[in-house]
Amino acid sequence: MLVRLLYASRAAAPTAATDLGAILRQSKANNPQHGITGVLCCSDSVFLQVLEGGRSAVNRLYNRIAADPRHKDVELLS
Repeated sequence: MLVRLLYASRAAAPTAATDLGAILRQSKANNPQHGITGVLCCSDSVFLQVLEGGRSAVNRLYNRIAADPRHKDVELLS
């Protein structure tokens, strides 16, 4: 079953363009092999991300993101 998950978070520390590039490269390398697509938006220190894919794959990824110390105030929106 395909699902769509939307969350918001804040960066725990200032995020440089190089950090965002590394996140993007890692996502592009890992997500397709798990059948996950989506979009990541960042403005100042706020992230908004949509993840789409199989329920278990999306849940595993979201739980990893929520536990990542680079984020704080992670909130599931939908």
